[in-house]
Amino acid sequence: MTITVWGAATGRTFRYIGLCTTRLDYEPRLIGSRTGETQEETFQSLNSKEKIPVLVDDDFVLTESAPSSPIWATSTACSPRGPGSRERARYDEWTSYILMELDAHTLYIIRRHGDLAHLYGEAPEALQAAREGFTKQITWAEKRLEDKEYAWVIAFPASTSY
Repeated sequence: MTITVWGAATGRTFRYIGLCTTRLDYEPRLIGSRTGETQEETFQSLNSKEKIPVLVDDDFVLTESAPSSPIWATSTACSPRGPGSRERARYDEWTSYILMELDAHTLYIIRRHGDLAHLYGEAPEALQAAREGFTKQITWAEKRLEDKEYAWVIAFPASTSY
């Protein structure tokens, strides 16, 4: 059965870009957030939260992007090793960092009160704090990248041998 991924053009749906590196068959359903498409009956039957992305694999539905990453990641040559390994711990560290420190803690606030201020209201102080927080957090990543060109090499160390 083909995997279907609903959603496009947001940071969270971008997490599925890794599917392009796999040999998995998948069908992208390029719907947008706040376009009304997530309120249609077909999508509502998958995710009543009205949020993208959504991954569907037969009768298995994931409505959050973070837990789906290990599904496609383990199908690639550069997948992290199993639970308990240092490689898996590093992968989990980067995943948590991206989801919490960059996305939820800073970028989502910037999106809500910057790009979508007409929906959520203007909040200049929150925007400033989020920008400062992002700068602080991205410095952590810069230090860990050392001489590496991409974070992918750190999160998926086996990828350096392929």
